[in-house]
Amino acid sequence: MEARVQPDDTQDVVRVLAALSDVNRYRIVELLATAGELSCGTIGNALGMSASLISHHLGVLEGVCIIQRRKDGLWTLNRLRRDELARRLSGLQRIVAPDS
Repeated sequence: MEARVQPDDTQDVVRVLAALSDVNRYRIVELLATAGELSCGTIGNALGMSASLISHHLGVLEGVCIIQRRKDGLWTLNRLRRDELARRLSGLQRIVAPDS
C-alpha cells in the first residue's frame, strides 16, 4: 500500500509547530484553551508579558490561523480556534496514531 502525504497538510503541520515552538506562544494557547476569549491585556497580565510582546505573539498565532481576534470597543478579544488547530495538526495525528 502506498501512502501519500499532501504537501499542504505537511506545510500546515510544520507552520503550526513552528508557531507553538515558542514557549510564550504555547502558554498563550494553553491560557486561551482554558479561559476562552481574553483581551490582550488580560493575557499579558496573566503571563507577565508586555503589551508589545503579547501583540507580536498573537500576530504569529493569528498568522497560522489557530486564534481569532476581534475588536469589541477599545478591546481586542482573542480566542483559540480549536477546530482549526485540530485540522492543521491532523497530519501529525496520522503519524502518531496506530494503524487502524
